[in-house]
Amino acid sequence: MRTALIVTGDEGLRSRLLRALADRSVFSAVSDEDALKTLRLTDVDLIIKDAGAPLRDLPVFLGRARQLSPSAVVICLLPAENGLPEDEDTLETADFVLRRPFSSREIATVLRQAEDKQCLMAEVSALRSNRPTNGAHVEDAAGPEVSPQALAQVVKEFAKALAAGFDLPRVLDLFLDAVSEMVRPSRCALLLADPEGSIYSIRAHRGLAPHLVEAATLSADSGLPLWLATQGRLIQIDEVQARPQDPAAREIGRELALLQATVAIPFTAHGELVAILTLGQRITGLPYSHRETEILFNLATHLATAIRDIRLHHQLEYQKEYTERILAHMSNGVITIDRAERVTLLNRRAAEILGLRAHDILGKDLRALPSPLGDLLYETLVRGKSVHRAEVQLALGKLPLEVSTYPVTADEPTPLGAVIVFEDLSAVKELAAEKRQAEQFQLLTRVIARIADEIKNPLVSINTFMELLEERYEDADFRHHFSTVVGRDVRRLVQIFEKLAALVSEGQFNFEIVDLRGLVDDCLVGIGARSGAEGGDGARLLHAHDEASGKRVSVSVYHEVGPFPVKADPVQLKKAIAYLVWYLMRQTPGDEARLSVSIDHKAGEETIRLIIASRTAEVGVEELQRIFDPMKVVQESLIDVGPCVSQRIIEALGGKLEARQGRGETSFVTTLPVVPA
Repeated sequence: MRTALIVTGDEGLRSRLLRALADRSVFSAVSDEDALKTLRLTDVDLIIKDAGAPLRDLPVFLGRARQLSPSAVVICLLPAENGLPEDEDTLETADFVLRRPFSSREIATVLRQAEDKQCLMAEVSALRSNRPTNGAHVEDAAGPEVSPQALAQVVKEFAKALAAGFDLPRVLDLFLDAVSEMVRPSRCALLLADPEGSIYSIRAHRGLAPHLVEAATLSADSGLPLWLATQGRLIQIDEVQARPQDPAAREIGRELALLQATVAIPFTAHGELVAILTLGQRITGLPYSHRETEILFNLATHLATAIRDIRLHHQLEYQKEYTERILAHMSNGVITIDRAERVTLLNRRAAEILGLRAHDILGKDLRALPSPLGDLLYETLVRGKSVHRAEVQLALGKLPLEVSTYPVTADEPTPLGAVIVFEDLSAVKELAAEKRQAEQFQLLTRVIARIADEIKNPLVSINTFMELLEERYEDADFRHHFSTVVGRDVRRLVQIFEKLAALVSEGQFNFEIVDLRGLVDDCLVGIGARSGAEGGDGARLLHAHDEASGKRVSVSVYHEVGPFPVKADPVQLKKAIAYLVWYLMRQTPGDEARLSVSIDHKAGEETIRLIIASRTAEVGVEELQRIFDPMKVVQESLIDVGPCVSQRIIEALGGKLEARQGRGETSFVTTLPVVPA
């Protein structure tokens, strides 16, 4: 079944049926009169009638429909409630009956049954036919020959059609005018394939009813389009009717009847069926001659190429317009040049960023572009090298840009052109500066708050002792306690300010060659470490007392025999080592901390390693990850900036400092370049 007529005023039901009949030509009618008007002009294979109670008017409609379309299969859709007894007799005039509510599967089932019945009826009709079944082509009757004057007029009209440019509707209309002038058909139509090439629909016509033009479609995979595409020649209704037992011929005949045509001519270009021309009976009733159909076939071949080229032109034009719209609304600037080094594209955003007008730049040499954009494009065009997200600054205006360049390549060895994509970084730079300023302000605020908190306690004790000094100066115990406490607090303040100074300034370094082992010993002695017992594994054990926290500290020192010469500032390096020792010491809970210090230098290596580790210090993974970031460390405690300061000092000396954690141990690994002997 190729054609169907739906008779219903229910929009929802019509939509459901249209989905089920998606691969067919479907006509719609709201009332019985509209349906009969359609049947008078169009032969259909299927009629679906939405019948409401009472059903007394249904037989009249079905009878008139049978007269107009005898071969049509009728399906009646009935309401859910049972009707009167006489309604049952009325429904016998329908081929199939379906009561509401019904599912999509039930609709598909009854449509399949209707199609089977329609095929069976066609087979019976073919068996009863007395026409020859050998497929012989019925000879054309002698139609009027085309006069030279008429042929010249046709050529003139066809030339008009080809001269219409890329206006496809006008080309088709002018071609049908030429056909009408030449053969005088009662009806004619041009069917074109959709962009996917799966459906052919009427795009130009003469003499067809509007409802037929709107609804008639042919599938490319069956019937007339498939036959024309595979055979590549025209077909006439006599040839179809000569093969009534051939299912394909019967389907072609139904489609020709739908289009009210007796001849179908293919428009083929590059092996593709571009369009179909259908012709109805002549207005005189005479058949078409061989000469006429041959001329039309030749004209159709030329017009098929024109139609294909016009469609390709429109497709390229659409793609170009689509690309231009994308480029016009991009947030990045885009400029392209061709092989002749001329600017071929400058989008809206590029003009805004550069302060240029597109019509002043397009078609000009790339030297019209601000430097260094032209230089980058030239390098990409000549050398074929791409630039990815490079930051440049315009020579005029100092505008910061992030640019990427790409060569436009094809099958040829040399690029066809080059394209540059760039983004204005002014807003990004301003935002980064504002963010950096805000971060610096936050850091300053936190540092000031921590400084106030750190120096408050020492200053309170110093102030208290200063108030009591005058009246209790003669007390020897008071003077001893005064010197101990005030000295400790003053040293604490000095350490705080030394760390801050090292954190915000590079300082000056006095380099000299020193023995790292002796420098470590001096550092440990400087923080109060005293020699203890020798360890069984050759280690030296030192003991110290942290006066700030009151912790007892044990330090095991390991090193190989021999000097460990490094070039460093001994004062600054001792501070860096001391800050790391104090950090591990103060991260240890309880009253006792145990640390280890080891120095090693493997033969052939150019570096010496100093490892300061502790198994008693408790440092979280997140804290260890941000231990060298002063912005994050200062939020916790001002003392914790010690590792940050140590890292800055060691890196300034040409070394490297890393924090590690594993097997219950937290360690700082310092690597320093060794001085060759």
